[in-house]
Amino acid sequence: MGAFALGAVLAWSATALPSLRESKGIGAISKSAESWIGSIATLGAVAACPAAGYSMVRYGRRLSILMLTAPFVLGWLLIAFAEKSPYPIETIYFGRILTGFCGGAFTIISPVFIAESAHVKIRGGLAAGFDLMLSIGMLYIYIIGAYYDYKIQALACAVVPILCHVMMLIVPESPRFLVERGRMDEAIKAIMWFFGLEGQELNDEMENLTRSVIESQAKPINFRKVVMKLSVLKPILICVAVLFFYTMSAVDAIIFYAVDIFESTGSNLDPKDSTMILGAVQVIATIPAAFIVDKCGRRLLLMISELFMCLSLVAMGLFFYVAEYEEGSKNKLIHPELGTLPLVALNVFIIAYSVGIGPLALMMMGELVPSHIKGMTSCVVLMIRWFLGFAVTNLFETLEHDLGVDCTYWIFGAICAIGVLFVYFCVPETKGKTLDEIQIFFISKDKLRPSLTPLRLSRTYSAPSLKDFQITNNLKI
Repeated sequence: MGAFALGAVLAWSATALPSLRESKGIGAISKSAESWIGSIATLGAVAACPAAGYSMVRYGRRLSILMLTAPFVLGWLLIAFAEKSPYPIETIYFGRILTGFCGGAFTIISPVFIAESAHVKIRGGLAAGFDLMLSIGMLYIYIIGAYYDYKIQALACAVVPILCHVMMLIVPESPRFLVERGRMDEAIKAIMWFFGLEGQELNDEMENLTRSVIESQAKPINFRKVVMKLSVLKPILICVAVLFFYTMSAVDAIIFYAVDIFESTGSNLDPKDSTMILGAVQVIATIPAAFIVDKCGRRLLLMISELFMCLSLVAMGLFFYVAEYEEGSKNKLIHPELGTLPLVALNVFIIAYSVGIGPLALMMMGELVPSHIKGMTSCVVLMIRWFLGFAVTNLFETLEHDLGVDCTYWIFGAICAIGVLFVYFCVPETKGKTLDEIQIFFISKDKLRPSLTPLRLSRTYSAPSLKDFQITNNLKI
């Protein structure tokens, strides 16, 4: 539900901006103000990164999520009742910052929570499930926005964090966090809840987890010294690069301004209907991603995703390059049959995004980064991602005006093409690998191969903190 809430934050401006232009209580809105309303949520997400990174290490993953509910709801209420404020535009800004802050915090906490609480065989599927809920949240607001004004949209969004809060009350804390805090009994219960293990299997899982925690805590915690190690710096740089290509595909701008983009094409299709189709296609495309991400591998899906996103953006640029409009009109095509091309191109774009880089960008951060610096690294990497998202969404319309709409799409398409080459040459395959095996790849000079032998515990190793926590089939919780 946290991903659902974030999806609503990201997509809200697409349908809300047309409604705000028609609102008498808000007054006239400049183009600059519209850009800020659309993009300022990403600045809130930038601010969320250090706060969420600290909170999940200090208070735990679960409690950090629960603490987001109140500010999340407050942000939506500020937007819904902005008309009653003497400074309505500024009130909307503040509401967007708050909702962006809370939504951005989920992108820090959720991948870590999934990586630590999911079995290796379904970890990819659950990460793709995060993106599925993100897509459903976007479709949710696209549908509501097609029929109701921005106030009803905001109130509908305010319900989502409350539902998320209720659902998180029944979920236990991450087993790894509990072991790190020495709360072994709670960790055992959490493992039983998440994995359904008991007896010797439960004991083995606890031993593996405890050993991993001991090894992580024995490593140096000086962040500056740690990241200077090549074995740590390499996965961090890969995460930064993958999120760079994710963001610089202009996916945020397309989601934030979908209605305006379709309106600018001059198509006979209603812009809001086209936006709902786009949202529905994204949801449908994300469903198989949850199943194929652990079948096809990360590298293949990333390359296919970037390639087709590139082709789609090139097609969009070509449309605006050849489109001719009737005299005196900027959005009425002389050849209306061309009007379906943008809808097809953007649907191909969103399908490619949804089955590849969309779910994988955040998931790979949870997989690649060493556990003992995951909190700080997630903070830094996602601050970069959200700041780039702000730059793209805030400057998107300026680029269209200064460079031309066609050149703008071609520039972002070229970045996606470079992304294909980067994945091919630099990104390792992590399908079916445990977190420890992935770290071995960056320490070893050998490449990570599908035939890599699973990590085995030494027979002589005995986790000292488990001596008092041997599990039997008679354990009663």
